[in-house]
Amino acid sequence: MWRSLFCATAAAVTLKLLNPFRNGKLVPFQVTYDRTWDLFELWFFVTIGLVCGVVGMLQNRLTLYLMEYRQRSVLKNFARGEVVVVALGTALISYLSVYLRADMVTLVSNLFTECTGQEADGLCGRKDRAGNVASLLVTSVLRVLLTSVACGLAVPAGMFTPSMATGASIGRAFGMVVQTMHENHASWRLFAACRPDVPCITPGVYALVGAASMLASTTRMTVTVVVIMFELTDALIYVLPIMLAVTVSKSVADAFGKDGYFEGIIHLNGYPFLSMDQEYVLHGSSDELMVRASEMTVVTATGETLQSISELLRESPFSGFPVVRSRESMQLLGYISKSDMAMVAKRARISSLHTDASPCCFAHGSNVEPPSTQLQVVDFRPWVDSTPITISHGTNINLVAETFRQLGVRYLLIVHHGALLGIITKKDIVRVVRMQSRNYARAALPPLLAWFSSLPSRQTDSPLPQQQHGRPPILSSESPVL
Repeated sequence: MWRSLFCATAAAVTLKLLNPFRNGKLVPFQVTYDRTWDLFELWFFVTIGLVCGVVGMLQNRLTLYLMEYRQRSVLKNFARGEVVVVALGTALISYLSVYLRADMVTLVSNLFTECTGQEADGLCGRKDRAGNVASLLVTSVLRVLLTSVACGLAVPAGMFTPSMATGASIGRAFGMVVQTMHENHASWRLFAACRPDVPCITPGVYALVGAASMLASTTRMTVTVVVIMFELTDALIYVLPIMLAVTVSKSVADAFGKDGYFEGIIHLNGYPFLSMDQEYVLHGSSDELMVRASEMTVVTATGETLQSISELLRESPFSGFPVVRSRESMQLLGYISKSDMAMVAKRARISSLHTDASPCCFAHGSNVEPPSTQLQVVDFRPWVDSTPITISHGTNINLVAETFRQLGVRYLLIVHHGALLGIITKKDIVRVVRMQSRNYARAALPPLLAWFSSLPSRQTDSPLPQQQHGRPPILSSESPVL
């Protein structure tokens, strides 16, 4: 803890001395608001959360679709050319708009800035406020499209700052509309809490709320976004509007799918990931899901030679091997990864004390005698995990999934009285979760069709047969998992 505090202090002092943002502040767009907000503005903040929730969801969908299309099309063979074309297209489109042409950090900083009432032009001017609102909305649409295309290119391109810029543009435009309503209709009951001759609406706050809402809908983060925005403004009084808008935005986005942008990339690339925020309700047991021991490649504690280990490493596609006492008893003694085994075998081959006939030892207490006095035993025991995580056969599959999620392990060994029965990997659980999602979607379609057919407006001579409303089995003999 003290080391973390010291490193954070050193980083803050370094930032203050170097002043990389050229504004004398520790963050690129730190602002301070002198005005407070009124209760009637909460409805506007909720509306911003609704709009940004939908926009963020659409941006994620479009981005992931383009990434998937890029992976299965010929574009993946022309990565450099694609970068050049996208860069030229972005430059041409951005030149037409002052809000796209500006640096993104500078733009967000200007959108967050509070108007003093003395500006005649720009975001704070009254002359062309309608044009600025229209430009901000068009900029938001174009930025969503450009961000979706840029993410996934063969260059470093993120979603964080562009999402903030899009949300800030939407929020600022909405705030300018509300500000115009107050200036032209100050006598409305909606603005009864505003004092006369005093600015009541701060468009910069709406931009801040819009940026937070867009971040929440894109990344599905809540507390982190609120803390970041609080650090940017250094004003505790605006935490409540930000929390409200972030909650609404995330709820709207979750209605179309629980996965955010980063989770979508994980699923798109096929990485075995189990979310900590999602509850998995599966059906079956570990016996139905595991790979049987008869189908596995195991290593015996004794009886292996350096040549047999080298052949095993060259031919086996697995990333690790259980260590058993013998193939007859299948008594589990440990587990060793393929990378560690390859490293030890490579060192042994380089050494002059070992040949292909050198015996290998994988377990403590195993007496291995070399065939001659000139040869030494290849000792794999320091790299063997003698206490791998195991579960009993017949364990509920929900407990297995919870073990993977909470402990973060990649595999679980199934044993019965110390004998190895099989293995389950995290990829197996992910496949079952995806199968469950597809089966639920298929099970929900027939009842929906039956409901439509039973409507009074649709008369049919022969009614549809009754559909089974029972939940289909998650694991079956046709499942690719088994």
